[in-house]
Amino acid sequence: MVYFDYAAATPMSEQAVLTYQQIAKNYYGNASSLHDIGGQAKDILDQARQLIAVPFHADSREIIFTNGGTESNILAIDTLLRSSPISGKKHIISTKMEHSSLFFYLTHLNQLPDYEVTFLSPEKDGQISISALEQAIRSNTCLLSIQHVNSETGVIQPLEKIGQRIKGKDIAFHSDIVQSFGKIDITSLLPFVDCMSVSSHKIHGPKGAGAIYFSEKLALQPHPIQTNHEFGLRPGTVNVPAIAAFAAAANEIFTDHQAKIDHLHYIRNLFIDRLEQENIPLLPIITSHQAPTILGCVNPFVQGDYVMLEYNRRSIHLSTGTACSVNQQKIPASIQPFILNQEEGKRFNRFSFSHITTDEEVEQFIKVSKQIFSKMKGERRKYEQEVNR
Repeated sequence: MVYFDYAAATPMSEQAVLTYQQIAKNYYGNASSLHDIGGQAKDILDQARQLIAVPFHADSREIIFTNGGTESNILAIDTLLRSSPISGKKHIISTKMEHSSLFFYLTHLNQLPDYEVTFLSPEKDGQISISALEQAIRSNTCLLSIQHVNSETGVIQPLEKIGQRIKGKDIAFHSDIVQSFGKIDITSLLPFVDCMSVSSHKIHGPKGAGAIYFSEKLALQPHPIQTNHEFGLRPGTVNVPAIAAFAAAANEIFTDHQAKIDHLHYIRNLFIDRLEQENIPLLPIITSHQAPTILGCVNPFVQGDYVMLEYNRRSIHLSTGTACSVNQQKIPASIQPFILNQEEGKRFNRFSFSHITTDEEVEQFIKVSKQIFSKMKGERRKYEQEVNR
């Protein structure tokens, strides 16, 4: 079995599994309970909060736990919109390339009478235009929400430049960094981005856990449903075992982090080189600003879902795009700058890698690719002969 869909979900690391089992068995109290068992669970939660805060160079109280990336995105936006100094201002700027959880939520807000959302389109290189962003800013702009790494193409948005453009404007800046947390260096973002969403199951932790980083400079207002969970910002009992396992996975992935990043670059480059060397008709989408974890490819023959199923039959697992939006039948805005037409967009597949991806897996993929595309070329020739009769 070869797995190239790490952008959708990762297997839990052994340490994360062990941590989950131990905490679920031994620290089963509600972290909000006042007795000793609850206190023990709260201690575990506090330790996890400290571990997640480390890559943000943050105080642990700047970390809010959630049930994953989608809730992190929506709760972050909700919290920022009701918090000063931006409360009362009603214009939001985002992009058409956001994860579906955020794009659809912002689309919903845009349909309400109180809010207006400007969605920026990608330029030819997949990034948004800084000048277009500056032109979109208004006197009542309260919030920017721009994804760091795109989940289809791996394109990295220039968050540092964007943050510089809004300094001193009382505009909050949120970013979905689900596809960059643990995968590339995020330290350069910290002076510029006020709020970031992350997810556990993208970094070899369990599903059902995530977090939001809220900068301490934000004056956050509590959740309208009065709650004593997560500093009053999130209702619902905290999933202590999943969060502890999330923290264990984060601690692992940020240990020898540069070596893991270097390996990701090596694997991605190897994958691209082997496609070219063996004349595999998968054409990579390549720019100068991409994360090493994600590679989008277009083939000249058939739709991406057929390609995916052919590989799946041979125990090689990849995708046709972001798992949360694969059934929408619409060509994602993120890949439109890189394709000639909608038909070509339907022939898109995404390959995504982990620091545990091996050379042997790449070679197994290449071997199977030769078989698959040899078959497809034969079918294509037969079809063209029939058409031309």
